[in-house]
Amino acid sequence: MSRFKTQIRDLTAIAAACRRMSLAESVQGTAKLFSGQAAGVVVRLPGWQYPVVFDIATGDARYDDYGGKWKP
Repeated sequence: MSRFKTQIRDLTAIAAACRRMSLAESVQGTAKLFSGQAAGVVVRLPGWQYPVVFDIATGDARYDDYGGKWKP
């Protein structure tokens, strides 16, 4: 088993990735997740019920994928 941890801290990179992937533009705000709320840069993925939220200060990403079942 391999594990890795990455951090996302670059707003320009998030915006560029959204454009490249033809996603809606990322927005700063608070989003509802299945298990609560998260504040940061909100990115909506096609087919996912809840968004991915990037906390630029910590580099962490929060999301709910229902045990992998919501992944496209």
